[in-house]
Amino acid sequence: MYFFRYLKFLLSATNQHGVHSPFVYAFVTKCIYAKKKYSNKKALNLVLKILSYFSISDIDIRHKNKALSELIEINFPKVAQTENTTAFIYFNGIDDSLLKFIAQKNVLYNDSIVYIANIYQNKKAWEALILMEKITVSIDLFYCGVLFFRREQVKEHFKIRI
Repeated sequence: MYFFRYLKFLLSATNQHGVHSPFVYAFVTKCIYAKKKYSNKKALNLVLKILSYFSISDIDIRHKNKALSELIEINFPKVAQTENTTAFIYFNGIDDSLLKFIAQKNVLYNDSIVYIANIYQNKKAWEALILMEKITVSIDLFYCGVLFFRREQVKEHFKIRI
């Protein structure tokens, strides 16, 4: 079943050439497709690339991930791992706590980023999540999803191959 989901994703996904948003195009070409490799795992590597690309100083790891915490400490010793930041929030999957968190008013601000690993374990929840009005840019990378809260951008959803 997982193989068929991945095959379907590959058939509908695009690369940087199918992206018509300048913000997302720059994110895809300069961050996602950047040659720098922090980890052999695609999902963890992407988290670290995002930290570097956006020069993020605080990360909130909602579902404790020891491997990610260690990689952040090694590669980005100045990045604070705190529970009260809204700049970059990491979730290890979609659950009720994520949905409640995003539904709260005044928790996320413009330019907040939410990273969600394993989005295809609960694809229906992912599809409901990206329909929320607050979320203006959603990127489905199969292994994970990235949500952006940008008032200056038109609501768009992208499927990008990595």
